[in-house]
Order: sequence, then structure tokens, then C-alpha cells
Amino acid sequence: MEKFRKKTIKKDSIPLSDDGIKVYDLIKLVERNEFTNKLLSLIDFESIKDEFIKISGAKTLFDVQNSINKRYKKEDLKSELNNISLFNKKDFSINFYNIGHNEYFNDLKLNEISTTPIYSAQRDFFSGLFQMDKYATRLINRGHKEIVETNLQLLKGIHQTIKKYRILHDKTDDAFYLRAIISLNNYYNYDNNIAIVVGLITLHNEMKKSKTTYNLQLCEYNESFIRMFFESSEVNKLEKVGNIKNIIEISNDEIKREALKFSGICSIIFKHKDIEKELFIKPQEIKSKILSIKHNQIPKTAIEELGNIENSEKVHKTLFDDISKIANIKEPEQIKFLVKRKVEKAKSEEIKRYKTEILKELNNSVSNIIELLNVLKKIELLANEDIDTTEYLRYIIYQALVDRR
Repeated sequence: MEKFRKKTIKKDSIPLSDDGIKVYDLIKLVERNEFTNKLLSLIDFESIKDEFIKISGAKTLFDVQNSINKRYKKEDLKSELNNISLFNKKDFSINFYNIGHNEYFNDLKLNEISTTPIYSAQRDFFSGLFQMDKYATRLINRGHKEIVETNLQLLKGIHQTIKKYRILHDKTDDAFYLRAIISLNNYYNYDNNIAIVVGLITLHNEMKKSKTTYNLQLCEYNESFIRMFFESSEVNKLEKVGNIKNIIEISNDEIKREALKFSGICSIIFKHKDIEKELFIKPQEIKSKILSIKHNQIPKTAIEELGNIENSEKVHKTLFDDISKIANIKEPEQIKFLVKRKVEKAKSEEIKRYKTEILKELNNSVSNIIELLNVLKKIELLANEDIDTTEYLRYIIYQALVDRR
């Protein structure tokens, strides 16, 4: 669905006037979050509220997230299976009844809604019903609506559990979507608003203690996920190739991954036919992790975890030592073959959509390291609209370039 596709903010699209944002203005993003008071206390908001976060792109981040907040309302609805039905005429939907107990839907004077499942919500819904996701999907795709509905009715007689469903209300289109099924217990809603606020303030505090500065280079996001790349002022020369730039990646997934994660990654800056290009590469988590906060961590513990931002220097030193090895690559075709083999073997649905185009690009021969990096940059761009596929490609590129496997 087009409106839920990944969107990007690129460095060259950030207005020159955007040189940062005042802490007091930034905090407006978390006004509606239930953890706001606790969060403000833990980050000592009063002592920094008048400070200016001098990070280019910070105001753009604020504006983008603020517009998402205005369009979408995210509501977590508890529901029994008995209060759920399937299909809206011939179209597949997951419908919820007797929802007046929920304050948000009660205010809208709604006692039932029809939702369209997005992302993996349909699969997750059926997986929770005795793993019938593949069976149900095949029936739906072949038009056997009645069989699916009959199965649900039979299951209601033996399987009554209460679950919590993340509903998205698109207030612009007045449409409802089922985003995910989330934990009933021990779930703290560290959303994208918190990720932006905590991320920018953490980097701001780090800049005050060191000579390093940060600017937003790239942001990949949708309404429930965000990945922000902040380029450091630290740039190291890479012989025979170009430069390596240190980057702190701050990512957040409101549903399944760590709620808030800081990773140390690098980008390789090189020139191909006099055109400067930049290739992001990312190692496995054990090498890139600076800190992470999970959805089940209480706010106090979560904020304390931010002290580990100091690990970034150690992480980037290790990455530079590893990536420096690529200057010694003598057989770039062998590296390209490693990437090609990984793509061919990949079984995830995300990769399958782009596999043909990626493999076609990898069939082009390369005679030196610059041509190899250019091909790798092209395949990264092919999957640019998909967050998970882009992440996977960055990882296998790192494996091939650095680990040579």
C-alpha cells in the first residue's frame, strides 16, 4: 500500500535554514506519550530546555514526525476472539465488535470497525490461531472466503484468548488498519517520537562533551519505524578508495525489534567516473551495537542505558580497522560472487521481490575495487523502498567486503 511505503529524508533535501532545533520545541513531539513526565524528569529537561541542538536536519525530523502524528492515531485495542469477524463483503478484512469500552473509539461513537491488515498483521493474526497462516492465506487468495470464516467460527468454540491489537486510524482518509498484535504485558510504548527526542538530545549532550559534531545525513521511515543516520565530523582516509565516514544509526521499531537502538556503522565515500557516491555498510549486531532499549524495559532503566553512547568511539575504531582491509582486495569479481551467492540463496519475501533486478546488476563484470563498490551501491538503491531488504543488503555487503564470506 503506497502510503505505508518507506520514505526518505536525504541530506541534500534538508533546507539550508535547518541548522537544528531548540530542546523546548523538540519536546512537543512527546506531549501525548504516557511516559512524557517520567522521560522529561530522567533527561533533566528543565536544565536544558533553552539549549539549541545544533544538528542539521533536526527541525526537518521534527516536522516530518509531527505531520505523521497529525494524520495517524495509534490505538491499542484489547479484544476477545469472539468479538472478531473476517471479510468486508468480498474484500479480506479483520473486523472488531464491542469496542465501546475503548476510550478512543467511544469518543468517536464507534462500537465496531473494519480494519485492513498491513505489513505482517494478517500473517501474525492467523499464526496465533494454531499456525494456520499459510492455510488461511491460500484459501483467501483462491477466493474460498466461506472456508476461512467457518474455520474461525469453529476456533471460537475452543480458543478464547484476549489479545492486544495495534490499530492505525488514518484520520485523513478515515480508514482503519491493523498494524500488529502486541504484548499484553510488559510493553512500554517507546515510539518514534521518543526515538527522535531521545536520539537528538543524546547526541546533543555528547557534542557538548567532545569536539565531534553530528548532522542528519539520511532518514528512512514509515509511520511505525524510523532509521536515522547521523554523520560524524570524523572522516578517515581509506587508501586507494576514498574516505570512511563514521555514522551513528539510531533506529526504532514500535512493534518487534528493539524499541530504540544506537549502532555504529560506516559509509565508504568513493568516486566513480568523477561522481562522488556513498555506500552504507553495516556489520552484524555484535560489532555494531552501541546500546539498545527494549519494549519491556522500564523508563528509568531505558534512560540509564543511554550512558553507553560512549561505546561509539570503540565501535567505530573496530569498524575502521576492519573496513581498511578492502583496500587490499585483488579479485573484486570474487567479492561480487560472494554477494551474488547470498542473494541467490536468500529465501525471505523481502528479497524475492527484488532478486531478479539485483542478480541482473551483479552479472556486470568488475575489474577494480571502485567498479565493485559502484555495483554494490546500485543494488542497494534497487531495494531503496523496502526497509528490511535494504538492511539485509547492507549486512551481506559488509560480510563479503570485510569477512570475505
